[in-house]
Amino acid sequence: MTNELLQDIADSQMVLVGIGKEMEENYQGMNEDTFYGPLLAQAEEEKDRAAIIQYLRCHYVRRHPNPRIKKAYEKLTALLDGKNYFILSLSEDDYIFNSGLDRERIVTPCGGFRELQCTEKCNAEQESLVTDDKVILQVLEEIDNCNGDLSSVDFPVCTDCCGILWFNRIETPGYREEGYLTQWEKYTKWLQGTLNHKLCILELGAGMEYPSVIRFPFEKVAFFNQKSVFYRVHGKLPYLTEELSERGISAKTDAITFLSEEGNQG
Repeated sequence: MTNELLQDIADSQMVLVGIGKEMEENYQGMNEDTFYGPLLAQAEEEKDRAAIIQYLRCHYVRRHPNPRIKKAYEKLTALLDGKNYFILSLSEDDYIFNSGLDRERIVTPCGGFRELQCTEKCNAEQESLVTDDKVILQVLEEIDNCNGDLSSVDFPVCTDCCGILWFNRIETPGYREEGYLTQWEKYTKWLQGTLNHKLCILELGAGMEYPSVIRFPFEKVAFFNQKSVFYRVHGKLPYLTEELSERGISAKTDAITFLSEEGNQG
């Protein structure tokens, strides 16, 4: 993390943060793991394989949080302490919600592991999203005690069609956007208030996955707010537009490393 960024955040009135897929858990360690490997192999044979893999990944991040990602969020939390900020995150692993950052200042339009949904358009009288974390915790405890046999796990099902419930995530068929829309409204209202204020924009690991959500809109915000400074951090795509070159700084390093390192990077 650069000393220049620390100073710009200290001097800013508002801070806009975008978190991309570069900061997301990649789950690569699961296949080789003696606990998860056999369960993943079983899941591949199931009709609802994609949904079951979601539950296994949720179990993985809750039981074995990535220490590098966790440390990066701890640094971001300290960096934003006392500031008027909002965070737009594409990450679906939910580490951000266990970081100490204010949940009311976070929007995750790609979803995560906090809510469940049916993939069908079922009875309108039932709630479209299952928001009770106890339902998820029950499944995770059953995975804890399954002794390598997924058939002993009672995955939650829709009360109408009896189909297995998926997590409310963008890759889920029939993804229900109402899971994030309330926070999105807060975000857009907050964003409107940044004009003519000293704004520090920090884009962390947002590549070309959903560029219309972070990269392009953030460039537009920086372009119209002449009091803003723009930091783009990415291991492969840190490049800025010519219009932002005078108020923009790019760092060609992955976002997790950028946040975790101490001192000035040059």
